Amino acid sequence: MSKTRESVVDDAAHWYARIHAPNCTGRDREEFETWLRSSPDHWRAYADAERTVRRFDQLLESDAPLRAHADEACGEPQVTARRRWTVPAALAASLIVALVVVRVASVGEDSQKSDVFATRLDEQRDVTLADSSVVHLDVGSEIAVNITDTSREIALTRGRALFDVAKDRARPFTVTAGNTRTTALGTKFQIQNNSERVVVVLTEGSVSVTQANEGAPWEERLAPGEQLSLEGRRTLPIKRSVDSYMATSWSRGRLVFRGTPLAEALEEVNRYSTRKVRLADSSLASLPVGGNFIAGDSELILSAFVAALPLRSVEGGGGEILLFRRYEPAPP
Repeated sequence: MSKTRESVVDDAAHWYARIHAPNCTGRDREEFETWLRSSPDHWRAYADAERTVRRFDQLLESDAPLRAHADEACGEPQVTARRRWTVPAALAASLIVALVVVRVASVGEDSQKSDVFATRLDEQRDVTLADSSVVHLDVGSEIAVNITDTSREIALTRGRALFDVAKDRARPFTVTAGNTRTTALGTKFQIQNNSERVVVVLTEGSVSVTQANEGAPWEERLAPGEQLSLEGRRTLPIKRSVDSYMATSWSRGRLVFRGTPLAEALEEVNRYSTRKVRLADSSLASLPVGGNFIAGDSELILSAFVAALPLRSVEGGGGEILLFRRYEPAPP
């Protein structure tokens, strides 16, 4: 492993431990987001760390000697790999990483190889899989695909994807994202995954979403037009009805808003623009916005928002645009 690659892997291990530590702060999460977005290599290394933990969890359940080694490294009995990574001592974390690398390397590596598909921050892409399923990748997204004679396993490591699944009852189509696992036989659904939240939206058919890694087991079945979201450290997801046409409008090159809170709309707008728009007044976050826009035409969208809402835009530092509340002068 090159020195640069080794350094990135070490950083990813550090951030995984920090983000999952019980004393993780909001500032920690902000710094993590900055690190994550600064390089595609960081995304990949962090995704590798997540996959390693999942595989280590599986090994611990069936390998008593490995469990004993992990307990010795951490200084106390452990239940899952995820908890092990939260040990605050850097030495213990390093020992666990070493154990994982050595052990996992010897366990069916050939059967675990995946095809990776990714998009840049200014690129969308349609990927046709070996089973004829089609994946619409949004900007800044990545999936790892492992299709065999008995299974279809996908990992959405970052970003957003719309899955149009080919019917095959003998091989369930499963997508892992964060701490969620979505299973379908033949359907159409969307998943968004970032460090803070996983969101699943069903447009056609039926899917089952379950807990993937840690916490109390749960399972939710979605009907078309329903959304499931799992945020931060929540142990249980939230399910609600949504406009699936609006939620998937990005896949058609549009951004459709219908009574959408301004903060959520700006999150979508910023996804397709290098120049970000921020709210300087948090009271503006819930203002409802509407419209049907071309994704990426940020200047036009911002102009429409400012014209329709009590907003004024101000040039901010670093090329950002700040939105403040616009107060109308009192009548004479």
